[in-house]
Amino acid sequence: MHETPGIAICCTTHSLGGIELNVLRLAAWMTARGHRCCIIGAQGSPLIRKAAADGIPVMEIPARSRYNVYGEARKLAAALRRDRCETLVLNINRDLLLGVLTKRATGSGIALVHTQHMQFGHPKTDFIHRWQHRQLDAWISPLPSLASQTGTMTAVPAEKIHLIPFGIELAPLLNPPSAAAARETLALPADAFIAGVVGRLDRGKGQEYLIRAAAALQERGKNIHVLLIGEETLGENQGYAQELHRLAESLGMKDRVHFRGFIGEVGSGYAAMDVFALTSLSETYGMVTIEAMACGRPVIATESGGTPDLIGSSGAAVLVPPADVPALTAAIERVMDDPDFAASLGAAGRAYVAEHFSHELQCERIEQLIERIRR
Repeated sequence: MHETPGIAICCTTHSLGGIELNVLRLAAWMTARGHRCCIIGAQGSPLIRKAAADGIPVMEIPARSRYNVYGEARKLAAALRRDRCETLVLNINRDLLLGVLTKRATGSGIALVHTQHMQFGHPKTDFIHRWQHRQLDAWISPLPSLASQTGTMTAVPAEKIHLIPFGIELAPLLNPPSAAAARETLALPADAFIAGVVGRLDRGKGQEYLIRAAAALQERGKNIHVLLIGEETLGENQGYAQELHRLAESLGMKDRVHFRGFIGEVGSGYAAMDVFALTSLSETYGMVTIEAMACGRPVIATESGGTPDLIGSSGAAVLVPPADVPALTAAIERVMDDPDFAASLGAAGRAYVAEHFSHELQCERIEQLIERIRR
């Protein structure tokens, strides 16, 4: 029996956020489906440490500069040939040159795929980007709007752009714990209305607007609490977590805003919420929004970035302008005051996610793509 050609997934960041978690999940899922996968990352990075701890094979690249990327590409090409990895999947723009040089060092012996995780801030049509993009065998965009943006802001040929949404494992989220059990686990009040969000404590995530909206509702006599699940962004010294604590205290919400940091069983966090409120100023692809919908939570989200595209015409969420406290307040109040409306949002979201965002569907589409470009 011939050994299955391997898939190498490259991401040389030094963080462990949404992009890196997508990389880890994809490697684990594809491995479970019988593929040989490895993760290529920066030496000693959180991604590499987490992958190794999870039993995923890794290739480490030393911290590099523009002066040795050619040498690193030759070394990586040799490693890929040795391990019979015939597909290299890139995930960030700065790895494009490494990927292209690696492909050329193998004599085009690998298929080169780029997965888009972010929106473009400006066109990538200069000579270097045009040359790099032309070397790709495929470009994966997770949303129609991102695929369209790629078509207009890069030189990637239209026939090489493929729409494959990022998926989630549905089973753990379709059967979350009861609200009572989740609130007991997280030490939350049993009788309050809880509006919550999952995500880094970061100015771009806009948790301050949720606190302000809840404070406005408290002034109207509503028994509302806020649940914030997530840690402060590492390495950026924003001090945003302290700002949120001070804001809650200044608004008389100190005992009503609950900071719970990172939790392993995120389903308990969603189950404890009466509404999930995504307050990001701009979110390219809100995995937490998909998770909340899978748990049957009514969703309120900012009408920016990729979120409107993610929700589509599902009827699974209320969209409000970013940083608009009155609009957010009104949306939360509507969910509070209309249980039937809240239930309809939750049911629509659960059905929508089950149809479009399973990890099995993502893996199947990637397998089909790899088979097509390897021919």
